[in-house]
Amino acid sequence: GLPTRMEGTQPLGPPASRAYRKSNVKGYPEEKGFPSVQTVKFEHSSDQASDHWSGTGAGNHDSVDALQFEDLRPDNRMARKAELARESRKRKKVYIQNLQEKAMRYQAKVEQLEKRQARFLSTLGLNGGGRDEQNRRQEQMRLLKRMADELRDTKKPGNEKKEEIKKLLETFTSNSRNRQHQISGLVDQVKDCLTPGLQAKYALWLLTQDDRFYNESTFWPSLAYQEIGITADQAERLKANKKLMTERRQELNKTLSDLETLRERAIRHVNSLNEAIDRMQSHLNPEQRAKFAVWVAKNKWCMEMMSALWGKQ
Repeated sequence: GLPTRMEGTQPLGPPASRAYRKSNVKGYPEEKGFPSVQTVKFEHSSDQASDHWSGTGAGNHDSVDALQFEDLRPDNRMARKAELARESRKRKKVYIQNLQEKAMRYQAKVEQLEKRQARFLSTLGLNGGGRDEQNRRQEQMRLLKRMADELRDTKKPGNEKKEEIKKLLETFTSNSRNRQHQISGLVDQVKDCLTPGLQAKYALWLLTQDDRFYNESTFWPSLAYQEIGITADQAERLKANKKLMTERRQELNKTLSDLETLRERAIRHVNSLNEAIDRMQSHLNPEQRAKFAVWVAKNKWCMEMMSALWGKQ
């Protein structure tokens, strides 16, 4: 009893050509992210299909006349290159963000240190800090901005433009050198800070006298015993510090003398440095000098790096 095909009817079983999707076919291992998918095509004639299903053909139930595997996987190489490119862009983005964060932290630290320095100098009463220095810097920035505007101005006549730039440069240089000429006043203020007050001066003088001052003069007994009311034991302990006080007084005098030497050397250095700079600038015209000054002001990070390396050379 197997049913036979009637003439003019379709054969029993699968159609003449039909595609089935099959995964993990032997010989095509599944890769991560790209499942192995093949299409198994059964290709045979209607008569062959009829013979197969009717049992009259040469094949049996588990055989297929022809199998054709069509690989439908995407191009792994192109996909891998795209993935690597995405990862590279992500790493670059993270790297740039880290650099920007570091730059912001360093900038905040520099500003904090500048404020601390200004407060410290202001408490000492030095002209280099506080409001005077801030006003000077603001004036210098205004001059630099005017220089930049003059350099960009293409409508102003050439001679008039050169004269204006020359005046701005002279004012800019004068403001910079006025600060240098404050060295003498700063040294005087440092000396004033080192010099002890009147009470300390008098104590140093009293405790650095010879023995006759304590034994023969009437000033010491009158001051020590009558005015202050110290005892003889206290007086002896005070006089025991005579050697130490003498050393401190000599050290102070030497420090003040060194400051005078420093004042002279600093003034000579400033004068010779200004002469060298003037000689260098004489090879440039006013417009070139203005361009250089504006460039330095714009490239702040480069100049800060140079300042950090300046003392190491």
